[in-house]
Amino acid sequence: MTVLDDITVEEYLEGEALSEVRHEYFDGKVFAMAGASAEHEGVSGNLFASLHAHLKGKLYKVFKDGMKLRLEVRGKDLFYYPDILVTCQPTDNNRFFRNSPKLIIEVLSKDENKDLVEKFFAYQRIESLEEYVVVRPDPKNREAFVFRKGTDWDRPLVLTEGSLDLVSVGLTLSMDDIFDGVG
Repeated sequence: MTVLDDITVEEYLEGEALSEVRHEYFDGKVFAMAGASAEHEGVSGNLFASLHAHLKGKLYKVFKDGMKLRLEVRGKDLFYYPDILVTCQPTDNNRFFRNSPKLIIEVLSKDENKDLVEKFFAYQRIESLEEYVVVRPDPKNREAFVFRKGTDWDRPLVLTEGSLDLVSVGLTLSMDDIFDGVG
């Protein structure tokens, strides 16, 4: 649902700083974000905790769903709130958004096309992005889709069991750990 139409990036950022509801931005249009399920929060929390512990003390910064990602696609400004965002460039330090992620993880929501199609096509244009991972938060039908620049960008690795190798940050997580306490 479109909340606002034809607003500038500056107006969007000012509004987000004051808003209790998060919004994504697509070329002048602002869309309110829906809340997440318990399964979604459990999976994203497990992923964040593992990444945060693994990367502590390193140059990496790990963010969970509150940091905006700013990108430009075909001359259009976009802002998303990825579920997990990992950056490692010291110059990518805006207080309210990041431009140069190394890793993005999205946990599927009700609108699967948003993560698997729209965001996939937008994210693959990010020069710094090495991996994009999409996780289905259903403990009875668990899946992780791993897209890697240069190798698996067009044909993702699909995991249902075993381990998820996050090559971009040197971390291996078992699917059991990702779904620990979920469901």
